Amino acid sequence: MRFGNTLQTSVYPPWKDHYIDYRALKKLLREHEGSEDGDDGESRPWTDEDEENFVQELINVQLDKVNSFQVETHKRLRELTAECEATLEPVATQQGETKLENVKKNEAVAQETLSKLDRITEELGELEKFSRINFTGFLKAAKKHDRKRGAKYKVRPLLQVRMSQLPFNSEDYSPLLYRLSAMFSFVRSILGTEGQPMPKDGPAVDTQTGRETYTSHKFWVHADNLLEVKTYILRRLPVLVYNPNTSKELDVAQRDPSLTSLYFDNRSFDLYNQKVANKPAAGSLRLRWTGHLSDQVEVYLEKKIMNDGDSSREIRIRLKKKHINAFLNGSYKMEKVIHKIEIQGNGDPQRADNLKRDVEEIQEFIKSHGLEPMVRANYTHTAFQIPGDDRLRISLDTDLALIREDTLDFERPCREPEDWHRSDIDSRRMEFPFSEIPRGEISRFPHALLEIKIRNTSGKRRGKQY
Repeated sequence: MRFGNTLQTSVYPPWKDHYIDYRALKKLLREHEGSEDGDDGESRPWTDEDEENFVQELINVQLDKVNSFQVETHKRLRELTAECEATLEPVATQQGETKLENVKKNEAVAQETLSKLDRITEELGELEKFSRINFTGFLKAAKKHDRKRGAKYKVRPLLQVRMSQLPFNSEDYSPLLYRLSAMFSFVRSILGTEGQPMPKDGPAVDTQTGRETYTSHKFWVHADNLLEVKTYILRRLPVLVYNPNTSKELDVAQRDPSLTSLYFDNRSFDLYNQKVANKPAAGSLRLRWTGHLSDQVEVYLEKKIMNDGDSSREIRIRLKKKHINAFLNGSYKMEKVIHKIEIQGNGDPQRADNLKRDVEEIQEFIKSHGLEPMVRANYTHTAFQIPGDDRLRISLDTDLALIREDTLDFERPCREPEDWHRSDIDSRRMEFPFSEIPRGEISRFPHALLEIKIRNTSGKRRGKQY
């Protein structure tokens, strides 16, 4: 489909006058005249005045028009969000109110606010689509000019410099999404549609050790649909990100964190091949942390075993960075940690035994398969989950980069063989898109990854809210 038709079908009717006038730009290019490469058969030659008129229309008229609407609309949505926050503030101070009259009043306010929040998220989604289709339109127009009229002047470099100076198509919607998410969650709690946290005897969200089974469903999400998927989910589950300072707490309304997963395999890639072949009890092992490794981050070693269907069993151990090499070669067995747990007790005599068994299982898994770090996955992680309740987790991972960590080439290893990770990445605090990494050592995945994980509850049927 030609872009003009694509633009026409993508227009959001209430905003139709604010889109790029692609037809006017084509008319200024006199595209209908002559051949693709320029002059033959044209009624008159392309002049400096023609060039000036086109550039003026493209950059000083169309781009300014689109950018101004983008900025004004985003500002308006932020103001509407602030109004909703102000409306809900008195309700928040009355939480726990038992008088029927006040309860009904708060529910009415919550219901009205919910409708406003729905409209804001819908418009935010339309605004993202507006930005994307117009951005494409400007690049298409510049490309068309440079191909047909660019013998003397190239307009695309000028356009890109100008667009880089504007917020157009570079707006970060995350802060606004977090505010909307918090209000959606609060309104659901007032209306009684928010799921309840697990009882205290349920497992923590991210404990030091864990032996849980999950059913997982995974999808690829095209970049064009990313914001739409995010807003659809946050209407139903709050946005949560892990607090890097503690594994037991989740923080609302932070920026999406960068996560790193360092996957292990042997030189025959047995674990990878078993996973691809969907063999029974296929296993995987990874080290995982949030943020930059050079900071004071917690590192987890996680083993996953696939069961029948889409369910899996997970084991998780928290390790200090200084102990990782020794743990991987089997010389460190967490004796002091296990002894400390035995002394403290904490009302759970099985906890120390479970940790000891997990350590033995993972170290035997490493030894029997000859495992070593092979590939690093770095991605921006958005989590959706009711705080304190891990029965249902939804995650959306973007900006995914896969980076070699192997030592397959003895003469030019990607990682120092005696270390467990690439120090060049971590000491220099590299971030996506990892431009410093050689092309042959990195692959950037073009889509987002959506995962829905449902924790199995020992034969109990899943709640209706899932």
